Amino acid sequence: MCGIAGVFHPRTLSPDCRAAAPRMTRALAARGPDDHRVEELGGSAPFAVLGTQRLAIMDPAGNVQPVADPQSGRFWVAMNGEIYNHRRLRGELTGFDVAFRSEGDTEVVAGMVARQGVDGALPRFRGQFALAVVDTAERRLFLARDRMGQKPLYWTRLGDGSVAFASELKGLLQHPGVRRELDPVAVQQLLLFEYVPTPRSIWRGVHKLEPGSCLIADADGVRSERFWTPPVPKGPDQGSLKKWATSLHGSLQVATLHRMRADVPVGYLLSGGIDSSTVCALAAARSEVPLRTFSVKVDAPGFDESSHARLVAEHLGTEHTELRLGPEDLPGLLEATAASMDEPLADSSLVATWRLMAGVRAAGLTCVLSGDGADESLAGYPTYTAHLLARAPVLSGARGMLRAFARRMPTSHEGVSRDYMLRRFTEGLGLPWQRRHQVWMGAWLPEELGVSAAGEHPAWAEVDAHARAAEAAPGADIVARAMYLDQRLYLSDGVLVKVDRASMAHGLEVRSPFLDHPTVELCADIPAPFKLKGRESKIVLKRAMAEALPAGILSRSKQGFGTPVGPWLMDPRSGLLDDLPRALADHLDPALLEGVIAEHRSGRVDHRRRLWSALVLARWLEGPWGPRGG
Repeated sequence: MCGIAGVFHPRTLSPDCRAAAPRMTRALAARGPDDHRVEELGGSAPFAVLGTQRLAIMDPAGNVQPVADPQSGRFWVAMNGEIYNHRRLRGELTGFDVAFRSEGDTEVVAGMVARQGVDGALPRFRGQFALAVVDTAERRLFLARDRMGQKPLYWTRLGDGSVAFASELKGLLQHPGVRRELDPVAVQQLLLFEYVPTPRSIWRGVHKLEPGSCLIADADGVRSERFWTPPVPKGPDQGSLKKWATSLHGSLQVATLHRMRADVPVGYLLSGGIDSSTVCALAAARSEVPLRTFSVKVDAPGFDESSHARLVAEHLGTEHTELRLGPEDLPGLLEATAASMDEPLADSSLVATWRLMAGVRAAGLTCVLSGDGADESLAGYPTYTAHLLARAPVLSGARGMLRAFARRMPTSHEGVSRDYMLRRFTEGLGLPWQRRHQVWMGAWLPEELGVSAAGEHPAWAEVDAHARAAEAAPGADIVARAMYLDQRLYLSDGVLVKVDRASMAHGLEVRSPFLDHPTVELCADIPAPFKLKGRESKIVLKRAMAEALPAGILSRSKQGFGTPVGPWLMDPRSGLLDDLPRALADHLDPALLEGVIAEHRSGRVDHRRRLWSALVLARWLEGPWGPRGG
C-alpha cells in the first residue's frame, strides 16, 4: 500500500506546482512510512510530477515507485494498492520478452499499460488500487480507481489548468492553489448520511474519482470513462441453493488465497460474525501455521462480540488477541481520529476500528484480511427486510400511529435496539424507496436540515442517480435495488473509507475477499430468495460455510461492529457535547441541537447518530483539516 500524489499540466508545470508536489507526498507519510520518492517528468521543463509514500508489502526491497514501464520507459506509474493477479500478468509479459527489474506489482501495471494501453490494461487488474499513469510521449495523465472503491483518490483542476491529485485531501491541501471553501451541500450530506457521497468532497471544487472509472487529462481537457459497470443484483430466478453455495464457496476460496499472498506476515480481523469468520475459516484451511486473529472487546452491553470471536478462534486454532475498548478511551480516540481525518466521517464504528488497527500494528503486522463487503452483496442488513414491510398497504396510512407508538416504547441504549429501529422505520415511510433507505441508514432527518425529503434538493443528487441506475436494471426487486445503493454509497463512501483511513493511519493494509470483483459479480447473480427469506439473511453463505464454522456462529443474528457512543455520551461529565450548539450554529439550529442533547442525556430518546455526526463535524471544523486549519 502507498500514498500517491502529483500534479500535471499538458505543457509545463508552474514553479508552485513543482514545489508543492514533494509536500503533497510527504503529507501522506502515514500511508507509506517505508519509502518516499518524487519523480519529475519532462526534463528541464517538467509537465508532470509523481510522488509516492510506500508501505512495503510485496517485494519490500525492489518494488520501488514511481516506476517506468520496463520496455520503452514511456509510461510512468504511481500506485496505491495491490494487484492480486500480477504474477499471472507478469508471466504473459515475460512471454513477450519483457524483462522486469523487480518482483512487485507496480512494474507489472506499467508493463501491461505499455503493451495494451490503459483501456486494455485496467479490466485485467484484479485487486484494490488507485493509480496514476503518465504517458510521456502524448503528455497525458490517467487516474484510475478500483471497481469497489477500496482505495481513495481525490483530484482537482487548478486555476492554470493543472490537475492535482492525492490519496487523501491532506495531500491536496499542501498545494497553494487548492482553496478551503466548504461545500454546504456536502455538510448537509454528512449530517444526513454520515459521509459525503462520491464524486463530491467536503471542499467545493475538489472531487473523489468514481470507483471503476478512469480520468483522462491532456491538452483537450479533462474527461472520465468507466472501465467497469457495477452489477445490479437480480431478483428471483431458477437454480438450486446447493449449486450457488458451492459456487460462492469456490469463489471466496480463490479470493482469500489471492489475499493471503504477501512478502510479510499476514493477520486476520475476527469480529465473531459470519463474514470475518468465513475469511478466517477459508484461510485456516490453506495455512500451514496457525492464523493470528484480532478482535475488540467492547465494554458495553449489546456491543461486545468478543465471546463469539473467541469461539471461532478456538474452533480454528488461531493465535487470538483481544483488544479492550472502554468509555475512558473515547476522548483520546476522538482526538486521534479528528487529527487524522482530513474529510469528516461520522460513522461511530470508526472509533472501534481505530482501536483495532492500532492494536494490530502494535503487534508488528502490516497486512490483515477482513470480512468487509458481504452484507451489501448478500443482504445482511435488516433494512432490506424493512423495505419489504414498508410496501405493505396497511402501513401506507399508518405513519402517524406508528410514530406515536414508537415514542411510547422504552428507550434502550444497548446496541441497535428495537425502539431505535422502529423510530427510524417510521421516519422513512411514505418517501421514495432510495430516500427512505437513506433516512433509515442515516443520522439527522432531512426536515431538521432544511432539506426536502420528497422534493428536489442537491443533497439527494447522488442518491437519486444511483437509484435510477438500479431501477433501469431488469429483474431487480426492492431488495436488489437497496443492496446496489448500499454498495455504491454506504460501502464505498462509508465503510471502506473508515477501514482505509483507520488502517493507513497506522501503516496497515487491509484486504477483503468479499470485495473481489468476480465474487461481487457472482453474488449479483445469486437469486434473491437464496440471500434473504423472511428475517433470515445470507442464506447462501451460511450454506456454503455449514461444514467449516460452529453452528452458533451460523445461527446468530447480525449484531454489527460498533462503538457504544450513545451510552458513553449520556454522561455530562465528559463535556464532549457542551459546546456543540455554538460550534455548529451555522449548520444546525442551536435550539434543536440543545433539545436533542437534553433528551439524550435524560435517556428519554437515543440520539446517538445525530449527536455523533454533530460532534465529528464540530471537531473537524475546528481541527487541523477544517476551514481554519493549515
